[in-house]
Amino acid sequence: MTDTIDITPCLNLKLRQANRVLTSYYDSHLRDLGLTVEQFSVLRSLWYMKKTSQKSLQEVLIVQQTTLTRNLRPLIREGYVQTEPSPEDGRVTLVSLTADGKKVFQQARKKWEKAQQSVAANLGEQMTEQLLKVASAITDLR
Repeated sequence: MTDTIDITPCLNLKLRQANRVLTSYYDSHLRDLGLTVEQFSVLRSLWYMKKTSQKSLQEVLIVQQTTLTRNLRPLIREGYVQTEPSPEDGRVTLVSLTADGKKVFQQARKKWEKAQQSVAANLGEQMTEQLLKVASAITDLR
């Protein structure tokens, strides 16, 4: 008599594996600018948000404060992002792109677009649309 074990795939594991592959792929496109895709996401968010609180940026990126700090630190060091206390509430830190940050974002955006187009081409239009819908549905769980 043999026991059969039904091994159900772990959704979390499969998504984390896929995320690691995608992250590595995007990172390889951004590497010559000295950026990671996580840092690019910060720059991209600040490009659209302009000047915002760290708390708001954290919420948009859906990251913990420590993760945001870890991604902001090199961007501040390189002069791409600046911080300042809010004039309304000195306890609130505002973040925004510097002129150099805007320039590096424009350069990085071109490389990101190439990575994005390549991934979409490999997945195909239908699967790309499904991936975006699934990702949105998962983030809506929070």
